[in-house]
Amino acid sequence: MKTRYLYLGIILTYLLSHLWNLSVFPVFSDEAIYIRWSQLILDDWKQYLFFAMNDGKTPLFIWLLTPLQLFFSNQLVAGRILSVAVGLAQVLVMGQLVKQLGGRRQTQFLAMLFSTLLPFWFFSHRVALMDGLLTLFLSLAFWSGLRLVQGSQKNLRHAAPLITLTGIFTGLAVWSKLPAIFFVGALPLLSSLPAQLSREERVRRFLYLGVAAGIGIFMLLLLRVSPAFGQLFSRSQDFTYSLSEIMVEGKWTQTLPSFPTYFAYFGQYLTWPVVVLSLAGLFMDTTRRKVAILLLFAVAFCLPITLLGKVVYPRYLLPGAIFFTLASVLTLQAMHDQIFVLKKAKSMLYQVMIALLFAAILGNIFTASASFTAAFTFAPNATPFVSADRQQYLEEWSSGHGISEVAAMIKEAAKTRKIAVATEGRFGTLPDGLLLFFHRTNTENIYIEGTGQYPVKTLPEFFVQRAKLANQSWLIVNSHRMELPLDESKLIREFCRPNNAPCLQVWDVTDEVKKAP
Repeated sequence: MKTRYLYLGIILTYLLSHLWNLSVFPVFSDEAIYIRWSQLILDDWKQYLFFAMNDGKTPLFIWLLTPLQLFFSNQLVAGRILSVAVGLAQVLVMGQLVKQLGGRRQTQFLAMLFSTLLPFWFFSHRVALMDGLLTLFLSLAFWSGLRLVQGSQKNLRHAAPLITLTGIFTGLAVWSKLPAIFFVGALPLLSSLPAQLSREERVRRFLYLGVAAGIGIFMLLLLRVSPAFGQLFSRSQDFTYSLSEIMVEGKWTQTLPSFPTYFAYFGQYLTWPVVVLSLAGLFMDTTRRKVAILLLFAVAFCLPITLLGKVVYPRYLLPGAIFFTLASVLTLQAMHDQIFVLKKAKSMLYQVMIALLFAAILGNIFTASASFTAAFTFAPNATPFVSADRQQYLEEWSSGHGISEVAAMIKEAAKTRKIAVATEGRFGTLPDGLLLFFHRTNTENIYIEGTGQYPVKTLPEFFVQRAKLANQSWLIVNSHRMELPLDESKLIREFCRPNNAPCLQVWDVTDEVKKAP
């Protein structure tokens, strides 16, 4: 009965913290793109079902977003609800992973609480990005792989269900985001986890996991049904170096110096006590083997991304949080057992001091988490992001500050007149961030079109000709990309980003459209 209440308490804590003010954080450019792709599938699924692959993205997340667009009036919330649901599943899976690794019930609930409140998890489960779904399926593949290597299957026939399940979860991870391939290569390493296995049994489990990895690759190859399959890999060259560039041309000299920065992302977003506890588990007899395997998986996933990546944002490394979180709670359990169960510290005073240390560690973790979650939920501009995230989520063109407000302005203006709206760019925050709010609504009086320009220097001919049919014409542009000479009186409104970053501006270009030939 107590267990049931603890589960209910964590679920309620999760839902309350993640659903509250879900739309308050400005739409991010990738969110806008993904939601628009899902809306296009609703409009013409034959043309757009695999459209994401043209941009180097596997399509599962977009497919799951699609039906949700039918059930919510706020399309941004519709997209983010998927991540909230994924996150709740992640929390429950973390508990099962700890159980499979030998953690007691209290340790399971601590892992679930960490997965609810630690900044890395919290942020990723409140935005409509692919990384949370990727991490969930990698967690499920790891869980079923654990069951496979720790079970007592006598032959292939008995092991087949778990091999298949592990392979399917791995394939779904690849369908969620292509970097799951790095996990596929590491999967057979799980066979080294059980300490008491004969060489024959260990080789057998290695082969089982190899088959599961093969199923995952086979599922990736199923996407060849789309002509865009080749784009999955050609587009990746925009974001990563090839192995020859790293090894032959020496690009590793550019990526390697950034490793401390990438490692610090985990300290910032999982808190340093969690990271230190994870590493401390390597020095404890009861956890060394498990923690070593966990950290090896974190390295196997993160190292290729950080070594090959031209640009590496923290969210790319989210799957590494699985293994740091698990290692930290298992280390805490082992430390507790050493002091209080095995009575290695016989002095009562020493035990009290250790108990206070535990309280201080957990207090630091939850205080840092509360600071992040409170800011992100109620004052997004004050969210303590690392520098790379602060720029992309709050300060750069990729931040959606003012987008929802401008959408509301357009809807209000369209009640009484026809309005044509030009935006900078062709996709992303603009114009996709605006367009997602108008899907399946009455747009008879609304025309929104991206100019394809950044910076904006002119109004393109294709827009001008359509805009001549409207009563009023607007230009939506970021202030640092505005090079069209207009009188300041034409500035209708602007929405400025924090830290003196560029503002999103709304300009009246009705006269410029009318003057055009």
